[in-house]
Amino acid sequence: MVPDPGFGSPPDDDPPPAADGAGAERSNPFARHVSRVVDRFDDLWPFASVPLFTALLEFEKVRRALGPTGRGFSINLEFAFPTPLVTLWQLADPPEPPAVPSRSAYGEPFGGAPGEPEPTGGSPGSVGSTGAVDTDVTIETAVGSVDLPLGALSLEMVGWIGLAVLVYVTLSGILLAAYVGGIDRRLRGEPIAVGACIVTYGPRYILYNLVVAGAFVLVFPLFVLVPPLILLAIPVIVALSYVFYPVPFLFVAADASLLEAFRRSLELTTAGGQVLSFGLWHLLAAVVASLVLSLLVSGGGAGFLLALCVSAPLGLVLTAATVSFFREDVAGEEAASTGGFSSDDSGSEPDDYGWADD
Repeated sequence: MVPDPGFGSPPDDDPPPAADGAGAERSNPFARHVSRVVDRFDDLWPFASVPLFTALLEFEKVRRALGPTGRGFSINLEFAFPTPLVTLWQLADPPEPPAVPSRSAYGEPFGGAPGEPEPTGGSPGSVGSTGAVDTDVTIETAVGSVDLPLGALSLEMVGWIGLAVLVYVTLSGILLAAYVGGIDRRLRGEPIAVGACIVTYGPRYILYNLVVAGAFVLVFPLFVLVPPLILLAIPVIVALSYVFYPVPFLFVAADASLLEAFRRSLELTTAGGQVLSFGLWHLLAAVVASLVLSLLVSGGGAGFLLALCVSAPLGLVLTAATVSFFREDVAGEEAASTGGFSSDDSGSEPDDYGWADD
């Protein structure tokens, strides 16, 4: 008996299900954009010089990393959300130099006799004749650590410190504008145009750096006066790091002003979704990278050079992937709101970088 051609279930016109790998890649924006950046690395590799030379400018850390072996290990696990410039020293710390006890002219260490207990009951800091205790503040600089007693700070010294901070945030803002803006332009197939990037994005990055520095200045006295607050502030710092991590990327990806970038960052991160997923995958990648790089840095000069060569392209890929992610996210949001995408069945739509989502 021949079955009726019209009998039975209608043919299945739905497209075949996507392969597991493609579905996983679509659900993981971090892996998708890292893959895209790796495919375009030939256009981006000159930017690896920025995290490379920025790390080399940390002279004190370079000196410690090149020190003799046998100093032990410095293992880092950095839970880092995306930042515009990822360098070696954001993911790893060199081991501390071995402590060398001071000795007197007779060859004995300064202090009490062997076996004599150290005086107890005192408080850290230097105590004057009035019993006042001076609190020293350690400031990490590129050439070493500087201990500043708070009691010795004068208005002139505060002014010089403020001027140094202003110069630093200005130079850092110019560097970030050229670096992030240049990466975005190369991903779109355009010339780097360093001058245009600095003029367009430089003021925004400088203001952003001033906001971050100002927030630190406001909370720093509290941490000095009440050190236990540092532990209580850690969850708050982590939360703020997540909520506002898109800000420096929205300057370029969305051409947003400072206030607009903060507002949109708050909206994007509190909504979760792809922005949360990207941030968490970046955090996981930073943890793995920091573990490997810290072990390499602890291996002496050869390990440090290897870590330096690995961290520079790694930092570039992480930054470029974040720029690509927010460029696509903003472009997709604007296209959806304006109805810019047609609904034909041809398949995929290219994004701002000319890539098509399969």
